[in-house]
Amino acid sequence: MSSETIRVEARSTTTGSACSGCGNWSIRVHSSYLRFPADVPSAGRRVVLCLRVRRFACPVASCGRRTWLSRCRD
Repeated sequence: MSSETIRVEARSTTTGSACSGCGNWSIRVHSSYLRFPADVPSAGRRVVLCLRVRRFACPVASCGRRTWLSRCRD
């Protein structure tokens, strides 16, 4: 990366999330991966936003929603 680029890295720190299918709470992290939302300029420099998000696994075997991403909270 050049000096003309600003790289911002962030990661999810939430310890659990409610299943979007059945509403049960899960702390079991299924996986995580990197996301690179659209780059936006700041003060004339290129900005790269790198987010590591967590995918959670539903603890209820009968739930049709096996995994989901935790939603941001205000």
